Amino acid sequence: MSRRMRIAALSIATIAVLVLALGAQVSFAEKKDKTHTAEQILDRFVEATGGIKAYEKLQNRVVKGALEIPAAGITLEVAAYSARPNKFYSKAESPAIGSFERGTDGTIYWENSTMQGARLLEGAELADALRDAKFEGMAYWRTLYDTVTFAGVDTVAGSPADKVVLKAKEGKPRTYFFDQKSGLLVKSVAVVQSQMGDIAVESFPSDYRKMGDMLMSYKTSMKIMGQERTMTIVSVEYNAAIPDSVFAIPAAVKEILPK
Repeated sequence: MSRRMRIAALSIATIAVLVLALGAQVSFAEKKDKTHTAEQILDRFVEATGGIKAYEKLQNRVVKGALEIPAAGITLEVAAYSARPNKFYSKAESPAIGSFERGTDGTIYWENSTMQGARLLEGAELADALRDAKFEGMAYWRTLYDTVTFAGVDTVAGSPADKVVLKAKEGKPRTYFFDQKSGLLVKSVAVVQSQMGDIAVESFPSDYRKMGDMLMSYKTSMKIMGQERTMTIVSVEYNAAIPDSVFAIPAAVKEILPK
């Protein structure tokens, strides 16, 4: 695989990780009690963001930003659209390596890139992607994961963080780290399945800013196969006027759909 092809494949894997990273939000509410079960930690996170009723007021989200790959000297412009219940579309593009699209209408999950063409996700990779496409999925964690386990306390950026492992019937387990003081998601560890095989990814959300009653991470640093990636958010809009065409299956993907 050429260097450009390798960068392209890794960039697609990075965009897959951003589906989770772009949805990390919490409010200014802060609780002093320390929780020690996975359910309490996750429920605290949901309640800190305003609770289920607050989430249900949100119908969609549009996020725009930039993805930097320092080792390759490349910056991609990124736009991601998500809508209830489980629609998603993202596009990342750079003059150096073209464009990378990824999306789902809620059933079919596809990718399409300048370098590698169109493909459909299948098996465990499809299960992971559809689960990540659940709109504001962290608020509905009970419907997405079969088991959640408290795995102790670790240190992230010099502060204690509660470690929670979430497992679904299909796909790899995810590990989330929630800062004990604020309840913020400060780190996640996942294995992303891709055309290059399993790719271990560490993500570090930071730079939380107020969005209405919530906070959203405007910066996520990632470590992927020894390389650094940084996603910086430029703008966020909730309950936007998103045309249905945004989530439509593109012609290149329709050509490879089973007859």
